[in-house]
Amino acid sequence: MMPDGMSQQDSPDQGNSDNTAPLKLGRLHYAWIVAATGSVAMFCGLGLGRFAFGMLLPSMSSSLGLSYTQSGLLGFANLIGYLVAVMLSPLVLPRLGTRNTATINLVLIAISMLGMAFTTNFPMLCALYVLTGIGSGGVVLPMMSVMSHWFFPSHRGLALGLVMAGPGFGIILSGFVVPRLLPISSLLSWQTGWLIFSVINIAVAWLTFMLIRNHPNDVSQDPFGRTPTLPVKNNQKLERSNIKLLVHLGIIFAIYGATYMVYVTFIVTSMVSSYQLNEATAGEIWAWIGLLSMFSGILFGWISDHIGRRLGLALAFFFLAIAYLLVGLTDWSLGLYSSIILFGLVVWSVPVIMSASAGDYFGPAAAASALAALTFAFSGGQALGPVVAGYLAEITGDFSISYMTSGIAAFVALGLALLLRPQKQP
Repeated sequence: MMPDGMSQQDSPDQGNSDNTAPLKLGRLHYAWIVAATGSVAMFCGLGLGRFAFGMLLPSMSSSLGLSYTQSGLLGFANLIGYLVAVMLSPLVLPRLGTRNTATINLVLIAISMLGMAFTTNFPMLCALYVLTGIGSGGVVLPMMSVMSHWFFPSHRGLALGLVMAGPGFGIILSGFVVPRLLPISSLLSWQTGWLIFSVINIAVAWLTFMLIRNHPNDVSQDPFGRTPTLPVKNNQKLERSNIKLLVHLGIIFAIYGATYMVYVTFIVTSMVSSYQLNEATAGEIWAWIGLLSMFSGILFGWISDHIGRRLGLALAFFFLAIAYLLVGLTDWSLGLYSSIILFGLVVWSVPVIMSASAGDYFGPAAAASALAALTFAFSGGQALGPVVAGYLAEITGDFSISYMTSGIAAFVALGLALLLRPQKQP
């Protein structure tokens, strides 16, 4: 049975429906199996595919003699691949479905990491890391958008929060594993890391293929949650009347991308240079961000389910602004630790609420297309933020102005969130 107003043909994943019966797991609704599997896939797609790079980079730079520019180019290569995946996802998803798309991209990440484990050639590393970026984007968008099919709005934010717990675990794992890596045979320690991550991706690709289903219809179930009393939108394409709303949300998401990326890129550097912490202590504090972030998406997903996406976004940006200003306006340790705790508890709030909003505002069938457009804006902010912050730091000598600017920008995003039209209660 489908939700009101939607037929089986309305789902973009239905061209590849898989009626294979799921494992029998008592009275547990299969939607939660999909969400948990999505979290594991995101652990690989984002946690290992993007965030583990920062832990491996010092060893790579040291052994390969990379300059700061070359290190930046490697990170930029990943972003280029991610943007390619964002642009292709609305075309690929309707044809392959979430299950096949995510599985293929997890295998692609594994292959690219395997290649990086056996090369020291910089141009080849860049090319391979582009493929890693494509794989990351090809996992993130399907896993986030498919929750709009499996969950009604009453529980959609909570489910997306569970999915976004995966990258936090990836940050923690890489933080503990990478510093303890040792050379194996002719492989350097960072190459060993890529090899281990490649094997993990293969295992998770198999798990994803076995457990993910494109739509509740594939297992003869309804979406989980309270059935909406209002009709569910079933348009597979974005309507022109929604473009203004999409741009509005895109600006908010771009501000988040820019400010969040400034923080995660430079906060460890600030701990060492401005707060005089040693690198080991700074690394341990960074690991706490990973631990706290595992709860941030779940917390704010649940909050947005209860108070609405609009107010949920505003609350998230309020706490982000305070986190940025605490390190921008002060140089005392209590301010730093308070900032770390706030940022960790809020870091995945905006992506979760944005993903839920894509399904709520534009309908489950158009959620993937809307989320792709929003993610493109987010990625643009990610690319711009660190560049501007680095320029300001060159002029002023530290990142205080950058953090203060991020705080002001977060308050602007808060205001823009409040200007969104309130959603009708389902």
